This record gives sequence, C-alpha cells and structure tokens, in this order.
Amino acid sequence: MAENRTVADYRADTTAQLVKLGERQISIFKSIQRVEKHLDKLNGQVEENKTNLTKIGTVGSVGIIVMPVIVSIIMRLL
Repeated sequence: MAENRTVADYRADTTAQLVKLGERQISIFKSIQRVEKHLDKLNGQVEENKTNLTKIGTVGSVGIIVMPVIVSIIMRLL
C-alpha cells in the first residue's frame, strides 16, 4: 500500500519534479525559438519567390502584348 513518507520527503520529491518540469519547459522554449527562426527564414524565401514570380508574370504579359505589335510592324515594313 502507501508508503509512510514524511513531509520533508514529499517536499523534496515535489521540488525535484518541479525542477524537472522547469528544465523541460526551458528546453521546449528553446526548441520553439529555433523553429520560429527557421520559419522567419522560410517566410523570407517565400516572399522573395513571390516577388520573382510577379516579375516573371509581368514580363511575360508585356511580351505577349508587345510581340504581336513588333511582328505586325516588321511585316508592314517588308
């Protein structure tokens, strides 16, 4: 059944468990900070890629509009 423990033993066990939990909490917070830093880096890369895709789309759209005009002008000159 239950052991006969003194209040001092109970307090020591409780204190040891609290210390363990505190250490685990610190470890978890450090891991979360690393994940957040990595996410910031990835978000920057995503933003850069999004900007590049917008530039490519703009150049492509301009090319689609300008190329027929240039071909038409060249055909009229010939």
